[in-house]
Amino acid sequence: MISRYATHTRRMTNGCCCYGAPAVILIALPAHAAGSGNPMHSSVFWVFLWVVVLVVVIFLGYLQQNRRIQRKTAELRRELFERQMAEKELLASDQQLRQSLSEKESLLKEIHHRVKNNLQIVSSLLYLQEDYMKDAKGVEILRESQNRVKSMALIHEQLYGTADLAKIDFGRYIQGLTANLFDAYGIDPARIRLNVRADDIALGVDMAVPCGLIINELVSNALKHAFLPDAGGTIDIVIRTLNAGRIEIVVADDGIGLVEPPADAEKKSLGLRLIDTLTTQLGGNLAIKTENGTRFSITLTVSEQSKKEF
Repeated sequence: MISRYATHTRRMTNGCCCYGAPAVILIALPAHAAGSGNPMHSSVFWVFLWVVVLVVVIFLGYLQQNRRIQRKTAELRRELFERQMAEKELLASDQQLRQSLSEKESLLKEIHHRVKNNLQIVSSLLYLQEDYMKDAKGVEILRESQNRVKSMALIHEQLYGTADLAKIDFGRYIQGLTANLFDAYGIDPARIRLNVRADDIALGVDMAVPCGLIINELVSNALKHAFLPDAGGTIDIVIRTLNAGRIEIVVADDGIGLVEPPADAEKKSLGLRLIDTLTTQLGGNLAIKTENGTRFSITLTVSEQSKKEF
């Protein structure tokens, strides 16, 4: 009976081979359970069964790994897409910032240019006003005012012509300022020599304007009063850095010397009062020596925004 059942099972197996390994297992299990008397057949059956199970496990593992890889790939693609979108947004934002910065720089340059033009108009008006002045003292006062206006206009002119719209090279500015003063007073550079020694210092407008006015007053005073009409001499301008973010401005001449200025501010000349006022506004210290000529020394504290990297 067992033999007939085994023969029947083999026929069913041959007829169902198209269903694959699961059909074989389902058909073979009852036959084996019925108790095959052949030990060799039993061993082959278990080997075949383990091979099928191993193949199924490998196939299921492959499917799971494939799903994991697909999920990871989808995540990477999504992350890559998000990064690309973020980069596009950053590029667009950077372009907008650059455009805005360029527009502001152009606007600031235009402001400096207009301020310079307005100051030049004021200077021209003062120059024209000289023709209506009968008093020589009045003409001198107008000329001094004109030089002060020119000293401020020169700062905006230099800022307009440079890439840095916040700070100016103070040494270069002093060269231009003193050249204008020599020309305004008709001074022969061969008779009165000018020596300018300046460290690499950049000042913002808030410090450059008062410092320029101070040097304008000191150099103007030296050109007018320090030397006799036929005598020559030297004017030294030194701008150097000190420790702890401080600078020193020195204007000295080897002329006839200056009478000791009065202690009362009301009795001082307009130029000295202006120098005192500007030095006080900048929080600086003023020292005057009248031996072997005249020497003005002004010590100031420079903010980090107005200081160059040395």
